[in-house]
Amino acid sequence: MLVTRTVEELSEALASMELSLGNDGALVPTMGALHEGHGALMRVARQSNAWVAATIFVNPLQFNRPDDLARYPRREGEDFLLLQEHGVDLVFAPSPEVVFPLGWVAPELDLDGLDLLWEGAFRPGHFKGVATVVNRLLDLIPCANLYMGQKDYQQCLVVERLLCLRKAMLVQLGPALVKVPTVRDGDGLALSSRNLLLAPDQLERAKGIARTWSWMKAHGQGLQPEALVEGALERLTAEGLRNEYLVFVRDGSLEPWKRGDGAPRALYAGWLDEVRLIDNESLAIA
Repeated sequence: MLVTRTVEELSEALASMELSLGNDGALVPTMGALHEGHGALMRVARQSNAWVAATIFVNPLQFNRPDDLARYPRREGEDFLLLQEHGVDLVFAPSPEVVFPLGWVAPELDLDGLDLLWEGAFRPGHFKGVATVVNRLLDLIPCANLYMGQKDYQQCLVVERLLCLRKAMLVQLGPALVKVPTVRDGDGLALSSRNLLLAPDQLERAKGIARTWSWMKAHGQGLQPEALVEGALERLTAEGLRNEYLVFVRDGSLEPWKRGDGAPRALYAGWLDEVRLIDNESLAIA
């Protein structure tokens, strides 16, 4: 596994890989603090690509709170081991100055309002930062496929919009986004790097989100949607979470769900003490 930290090292490594392995590669962008959810991305990417590159970069542009950026878990040594175990060929682990060098100007990206709802409303500028860094990484690491987890549902929609913009601007196909299902622990808790910030007792309370999903699935055919959401929020509050939102959207979009749209996608965000958690789930309701 090649580890690169500069654009020059990255370019040399990519040229060498493409010469020996072929042009069809995969990119798995991460912010480190890797877990088995990231491992699933690597495994899926490894199955159908000539080479797999991963990035470890805590992107300052997507943090709307400096304290959140400072607290984000970093454990590069363990991350490199996990990437190597999953057959990653190339790692790009740059500093912010390498990704966003002096004089570099971020392009204007029209995200069609996807950056303003739900997560975007509670984290102003977050998705602009996500789109900017993914756009930059794709300029540096041309690939056939881009892999992301469905746990970050809204982020996937934003990146899909970005890829459409790139195709329009570059007049070429560009990478396809491959969305990998959320990986959960045995109790249903969605794996997240932010779980590393939780003490054991907090982790148990965080599993209240999964317990609430189970309750919603069990009562989805008997309660009206409004009552289902109200009951779920009450349960989440009882689990010790400070709720920000719980909404139903039409699966595959951020449009409000209505009857006849099929199973809705439920989006949730809330705080467990000082740690903010998000999750989403497909639900069959009346």
